[in-house]
Amino acid sequence: MDTLSEAVANGTATAATRTTKDIVKERFKEDETIEYIFEAYQIKGPEYSNRLLALVSSQSGGTFAIIAFSYLRTPLSSANELIINKVFAIDHNFQLRQDSKSSITTQQFDLSTAEDGPIKYYYYATEGHHYEEFVAKVISFKSTMAQHDPETVLNFRWLNDYRQIGEVKQELKKRESEYIVYKDIIIYCATWNVNNKTCSDSNNPLRSWLACSEKPPDIYAIGLQELDTPTKAMLNSTQVQAIEKQWIDKMMDSVHPDVEYEILMSHRLVATMLTVIVRKQLRQHIIRCRPKSVARGIFNTLGNKGGVAISLQLNEGNICFVNSHLAAHMGYVEERNQDYNAIVEGIRFDDGRTISDHDHIFWVGDLNYRIQEPPGQQRPGPLSDAQTYELLLQYDQLRQEMRRGKCFEGYTEGEIKFRPTYKYDPGTDNYDSSEKQRAPAYCDRVLWKGTRIEQLAYNSIMEIRQSDHKPVYAVFQVKVKTRDEVKYKRVQEEVLKAVDKRENDNQPQINVEKTVIDFGTVRFNEPSTRDFNVYNNCPLPVDFSFKEKDIHAICEPWLHVDPRQDSLLIDSARSIRLKMNANVRTIAGLLRKIRASDNFDILILHVENGRDIFITVTGDYQPSCFGLSMETMCRTDRPLSEYSQDQIKQLMNDESPEYRVTMPREFFLLIDYLYRQGSKQVGAFPSYDSRLSLGAQFNSVRDWLDTWSDDPFPANAETAAQALLLLLDLPEHALLEPVVENLLECTNKSQAMDYISLLSPPKRNVFMHLCMFLRAGIESQFYDLHQVASTFGRILLRSTERAAWMDYHSRCIQFMRLFIDTDVEAMGNGNEGAGTGTGSGSGTRAGLQA
Repeated sequence: MDTLSEAVANGTATAATRTTKDIVKERFKEDETIEYIFEAYQIKGPEYSNRLLALVSSQSGGTFAIIAFSYLRTPLSSANELIINKVFAIDHNFQLRQDSKSSITTQQFDLSTAEDGPIKYYYYATEGHHYEEFVAKVISFKSTMAQHDPETVLNFRWLNDYRQIGEVKQELKKRESEYIVYKDIIIYCATWNVNNKTCSDSNNPLRSWLACSEKPPDIYAIGLQELDTPTKAMLNSTQVQAIEKQWIDKMMDSVHPDVEYEILMSHRLVATMLTVIVRKQLRQHIIRCRPKSVARGIFNTLGNKGGVAISLQLNEGNICFVNSHLAAHMGYVEERNQDYNAIVEGIRFDDGRTISDHDHIFWVGDLNYRIQEPPGQQRPGPLSDAQTYELLLQYDQLRQEMRRGKCFEGYTEGEIKFRPTYKYDPGTDNYDSSEKQRAPAYCDRVLWKGTRIEQLAYNSIMEIRQSDHKPVYAVFQVKVKTRDEVKYKRVQEEVLKAVDKRENDNQPQINVEKTVIDFGTVRFNEPSTRDFNVYNNCPLPVDFSFKEKDIHAICEPWLHVDPRQDSLLIDSARSIRLKMNANVRTIAGLLRKIRASDNFDILILHVENGRDIFITVTGDYQPSCFGLSMETMCRTDRPLSEYSQDQIKQLMNDESPEYRVTMPREFFLLIDYLYRQGSKQVGAFPSYDSRLSLGAQFNSVRDWLDTWSDDPFPANAETAAQALLLLLDLPEHALLEPVVENLLECTNKSQAMDYISLLSPPKRNVFMHLCMFLRAGIESQFYDLHQVASTFGRILLRSTERAAWMDYHSRCIQFMRLFIDTDVEAMGNGNEGAGTGTGSGSGTRAGLQA
């Protein structure tokens, strides 16, 4: 077979004017050099696949790597014929090993790194001398890397462009200047050591600290240290979350009032917390957000000191926020430096990024560096003028250590024109008056690193006095790298035309950030949302859509997917939003799903000409009385708020005739409350069609019922009436099933009572008590007979099949009048265990006894 050996070794032309080395060079950047090219192959089953191993050095990175290319034909005529197959960084973990166990030992070798390997390659017998030259160069470069301190982090970031989407990404990267623009965003960084004070100690909003900028910020990064965390609370995650929530709620109440914000992420390490808040409009442009923390302090593990970081990608810009609390006390300078370096080395996000792998870095916190004045020098004046600040900062440990290169190398801090932020007597603006009389210091700082960053403000807030530290803030204008989609599309199309579109390499595929979407606790009539990202990791645009299932929809009715379909350009991402809403129209179906499955739904993400991806939607439904059958509620022995999803599932699937009570307590609570309202009931029951429009007070009524609350009813008679209608209407089967059809045929009460007696005790008792209650209200002229008969008739006799009858509505009214019309002769005794009252509270109460 023809090989590239001569062309590679001698540099002879494979096209009219270019050598193989020239062609391979086109795949790399200007500061990357091809040191050697070696021809090899791999064996996959019965097939041999050609490989070209390029030994490459990077001037900017100062490191070496082997890039393995695949190709189909020789001689090469274009760089587009080369497809990146594998990338090997020649670092401390890299190995080149000849396999002594193979039957063709003289022509086989392995390449491996910490991430990959060993990967087997073979070379042709005629290439032995080229192999020896290749190995010699690899060993030489490996030796060069070994001369570095093992603690030194080698710079292989240049390889990221070759590890991801190969040749297309590389070409697009080369032409970035043609489609990248820079957009201004305002970033507001804030830090405060709260000195173990609880959030409740700050009675007023923190707006004087968090809303100082003229323009509303786009992003807030707020760092707190020494959060109040009682020992008992540390053992109880619920209490810890409650403490966090109090502070986060306080922050949200205190940000700039002219813009709507939402929490992007909050991450906590013991008493150190970092919260990132963004404009709601900006959220859709953030396609990656990951947290990480490093514990320091006692034994370097306890976490009373340390750092918390959040990495995010906004458009095409990578931003990192760090909040740290370093070692305390005047003499612990070296310990602070060690804490800083441990955080820098220890923060490695899930995608492999370090703090330095970002375009813009903002570091806030109680850094604890002190002002160490020479012995005998008197502290200057009142600490209230710029000249005094400058004198103090001459002895600032942080600036001294930065000049020595011991910490925060490459970081910048704005000019300080405010008083030292530590240590104050809490509640005052007076420095430490205790016996220790700690010297004032600029412990609380904001630093930044990166390009296109302009600081607009840097100050402390004196009027916040709860802590022994003063809060500090800094405002920045940052030009964030952003993709111009129109220009990008044009460049992308040009690049695609230059790439060899081989079928096997162009099969559409996308990656999904997560295939299990967990909504956590789901409550009736409380919608919630979850976001996840999909990424295009193939060298062509991809069309995707959510696939219809056997329910003739892409998802169950309680879910909404946005977008349902879209297109992804090369190396792009899209955020998908799922909305969950267990409401009056969907609760019956959701409960039916819960009875049969552990999941809320399974979505099918279809990639055109590619494979389908299955996404499971799950969560924990908090049971409520709305939607449950009367039988299920009569099997409970405690409020529904105390049941889990699995426990209520067992009760829903229980078909035994055993009940703890013969009428649901929730039903009793509603009619008892309504009965006691007297004339306030007038006009309480809405029309049939308006029963589903829930008011603002409805969820309070839900909680009151689901907890069997002893508190006063939280709403009015109209809301109670609506809740009663829904309690009867939302279960999957009508109250009078399975005898609805028979009852619609009845012409007198005696005939109807024969069928009513066939119902389960809970259904029968609810129906009879309801009729007594309605009849009493009609007798007192609180309700209109015709409206009540119409509304309740259509609910109690609900039937999809019979609703098509021409006279269905009139039959429902006729049936109800048999039981609630005061002109009809008195009811017979047909309600088992229900008493014989005429709607009074005492008669209703009797039916609750088991």
